[in-house]
Amino acid sequence: MKQEICSGKGREAATSCPLCGIKGQKVPGVTVVSLLNAEAAKSLRQIQYNLCLSLSCNAVYYGDDGTIFTKEDVRVPVWFKEKTPRIICYCYNVTDQEILEHIVHRQCCHSLQDVREHTGANAGHECLTKNPAGT
Repeated sequence: MKQEICSGKGREAATSCPLCGIKGQKVPGVTVVSLLNAEAAKSLRQIQYNLCLSLSCNAVYYGDDGTIFTKEDVRVPVWFKEKTPRIICYCYNVTDQEILEHIVHRQCCHSLQDVREHTGANAGHECLTKNPAGT
């Protein structure tokens, strides 16, 4: 059974991932440029890149021309491709474990606003260059 996450509405890729065959979602070029390590960035071309949405595929980004960048080529872990801790907010590096700590153990957060105030999650403005999905 193929595992995948939902793609952003209107951002569906024109092509499927060459490794797993699942259609990904388009990502802005600035996102790919910002998150690839220096060695992988040398292979960048002026093409459309897409985020592979398969949970189990090692590809993170793939180009419409078949180019592939794997988890090893990206400077940050991709939240849905990793086990815990998962980064929930890339701008402030907030993980799922940190949020659970505030909700379950400290019992100080009872709303999304509380989580934002206590962790900084979902309050940044650098998603385009820090979040692998560019959002």
